[in-house]
Amino acid sequence: MPSFDQGHLTASPSDLHADWMSLLPIGNPLPQLVEPSAMSPVTSDCGEPLVDVTDIFTCLEAYRLANWTHSRTGTFLREGVTHRLLAVNALLPRGFALVIFDGWRSPELQSELFHAAYGDPLLPPGFLAPPSDNDQLPSPHVSGGTVDLTLSFDGAALELGTPFDDFTETAATAAFEDVDSPVRRLRRMLCEAMWAQDFVVYRGEWWHFEFGTPRWASIMKREGIYQRASLNDEQQFGSEVALR
Repeated sequence: MPSFDQGHLTASPSDLHADWMSLLPIGNPLPQLVEPSAMSPVTSDCGEPLVDVTDIFTCLEAYRLANWTHSRTGTFLREGVTHRLLAVNALLPRGFALVIFDGWRSPELQSELFHAAYGDPLLPPGFLAPPSDNDQLPSPHVSGGTVDLTLSFDGAALELGTPFDDFTETAATAAFEDVDSPVRRLRRMLCEAMWAQDFVVYRGEWWHFEFGTPRWASIMKREGIYQRASLNDEQQFGSEVALR
């Protein structure tokens, strides 16, 4: 079976021998991250297409490289999410950029990942969303409004305290808040940059951000705009929808 071990995709900041404490701002303390008690259904989809962002950002295609059965070539996100990520990238300090692990997932891939992860009865809930057949309450990644990402520095994708898909307590966004460190500063910088473009972060995974989804709507107290998303025929069979 494919593995969730993604440590090979990123480098620890300590491996780069940068003077992180001089390079990075202290940043603002992370606020208390509270999960909604219920998700807000998205009653109407805005109609934005999925866009293949492979040629726009560095995309690591984590699940395709790990040979998950329902993974595919390309990294797809809603058009509006793509524009917001471009704005984030443009405002990051010199030398830094966004690197994307994963974006839109087909329902089949979401189901495959969920059942593989929770074949372990000891894994706490919250690391993989269960598959959903409800168009108004899709699993976050199936909406195309959710992205898993990190920062790179001088082209090296960074491990911000844990690898991607690390199913431990230290993956929690605020896990390093108690003591000043490069990881704390990097996580704060990433969150602040994403919040400036109206994304929300999942408190259990530092890499997981959403916009326009049912969870986003509940946290932001706004109307969600993304229901379940699907590739169009051209994307499914080899062509792409260009970013407008």
